Amino acid sequence: MRFAWVLNQDAELELARPGYNPSARLLAQLAEHGAAAKALLGPNDVLIEPGVHVGADFVGRAWCPTPLALAKLRVAGVEPEPYPTVDVLRRVNHRKFAFDVGGGLPDQHYVTELQQIEKLLGQSKPWLCKRPLVFAGRGQLRVRHTLDAKQTDWVSAGLRFDGLIVEPLVTPLLEVSLHGFIWPDQRFELGRVCVQDVSDRGVYRGVRLAEADELKSDEQERFFASADLVARALGLAGYFGPFGIDGYRYTVEERTGFCALGEINARYTMAFATGFGRSSSTIRLR
Repeated sequence: MRFAWVLNQDAELELARPGYNPSARLLAQLAEHGAAAKALLGPNDVLIEPGVHVGADFVGRAWCPTPLALAKLRVAGVEPEPYPTVDVLRRVNHRKFAFDVGGGLPDQHYVTELQQIEKLLGQSKPWLCKRPLVFAGRGQLRVRHTLDAKQTDWVSAGLRFDGLIVEPLVTPLLEVSLHGFIWPDQRFELGRVCVQDVSDRGVYRGVRLAEADELKSDEQERFFASADLVARALGLAGYFGPFGIDGYRYTVEERTGFCALGEINARYTMAFATGFGRSSSTIRLR
């Protein structure tokens, strides 16, 4: 089977904003910095380009099957493979889903009111605020003690829409990911642990398979337990398809810890082709 792909790596932005229309600048940035996503394509697959009609010999597949991605597939003359509803996609990619599953650092909070953040800032330690539907290190704000006027505007804008995740600011030492695939009947498979090379702002730079001793035994056990928990939660929420979770070893206040569930990506990822252990082009939803 041959697949025609749409690599809509801005899927979270579409899920976050009704009527979303990506700018030419953003699309150019994604084309430049997201080129590694083409590793998802099999040798007989094609990438859908604007104005190109592919035809019925292909099955449509998307990075994330959002309404815009599905429309691009159909304009190109291909029908998409089975996919979850957009409401399910939005729910499971929202950071609150990972928070409710039990992810995040100790003392992580999901906040919906400015007063909640101001109370946390009174604890005299640095915090990281994250918007809940973002990707590649976007939508983050580091704050200390008090909010200035510009930071208050940023926080208030986030609170008006989806709330914010607020967690202690830590220094990552080792960033890892684990991928899997969920079938519509909720069966799932997990792959192998990857080590991710990202910037200090969370921008992806590369990936490789983890070596046998890079994760401590208890870290690996917790990481796979998180992936198992997430796969079951995603299936129960009505999601099926590819997913990945991120984790990391970190330091904070001269202590070292391990976050076994930093975030959930209910879609393909830049590291999926490396970490799942079988070609994504051979996966067929049924």
